[in-house]
Amino acid sequence: MDTEKKDNKIINHRPESFKDFVWQEQIKKVLNNAIFSSKKRGDSLGHVLFSGDSGFGKTTLANIISEDMGANIKVMTAYAIDKPADMITVLNQLEENDLLFIDEIHRLKPKIEEMLYIAMEDFRIDMVMGDGEAMGIPLNRFTLIGATTKLESLSDPLKNRFVYKFHFQYYTNKEKEKIVARYLAMFGIQSIDNVEVHIAKKVQPVPREIKNFCVKIRDWLISTWFKEENLTIDEELFAQFAVWIQAQDEGLSDLQNRYMKILEKRGVVGLSTFSQLLWVSEKVIEKDIEPMLLNLGKIEKGMKGRELK
Repeated sequence: MDTEKKDNKIINHRPESFKDFVWQEQIKKVLNNAIFSSKKRGDSLGHVLFSGDSGFGKTTLANIISEDMGANIKVMTAYAIDKPADMITVLNQLEENDLLFIDEIHRLKPKIEEMLYIAMEDFRIDMVMGDGEAMGIPLNRFTLIGATTKLESLSDPLKNRFVYKFHFQYYTNKEKEKIVARYLAMFGIQSIDNVEVHIAKKVQPVPREIKNFCVKIRDWLISTWFKEENLTIDEELFAQFAVWIQAQDEGLSDLQNRYMKILEKRGVVGLSTFSQLLWVSEKVIEKDIEPMLLNLGKIEKGMKGRELK
């Protein structure tokens, strides 16, 4: 959840400005420039594509763009767009310079995708009438912000219509410390003696996972001290929490740790062998286990299989 209720008020956990959105500095720099140009010209922003693993804040950044531009945003997921008529309805409802955000855009059906990339380029919808005559229906100028966790599944014609393409990177320890500090403060937890440094070493380099980890710290503190106010966390308390939650270095999961131990014992291991030893599918290994290990530089893939780096 990105919100919670406190004192009958809904608290939003998402960053609401570029300043609050930690790191991804190159993305923010280019977007700020593009937004400034769009405002100066009084025209729509060039279409934007975000790619990267789940939990990096692609939807959050789309909402920040909307806020910064003072533009309305329509948020959708690709699987909710079932037929071309659904897409036509959405596009026709967009006002001048509105934003349309489509999450998991790679899941669009081919016919809908074809209609969309024509709309992106020419701001029109091509329709075939009952008598077989083609007619172009004009659209208000809009900006499409697409988000995908599978960039390779996006067709080239659609991908090429995006002016700005950004890929989200994993966070460094220093950047994780900033995000940890932000969430501890948001949850009313006072950190003592730079405990953020120690917490950052035990969390995954993904904003959503960092937030979830801080939620667990808060809940543990409340259940330990039987109070909600004046919560504090220092190195000693965090060490107790880490043992209790069985936190691993860099937030590695149990499967990732087992994966690493297999490599330590066997040297080079093939994908099918991993699948048998871990009792999970090859798809789970490639999608859920290996990406973070690759990005952290812990493993590498070769012709003979996986090995420690």
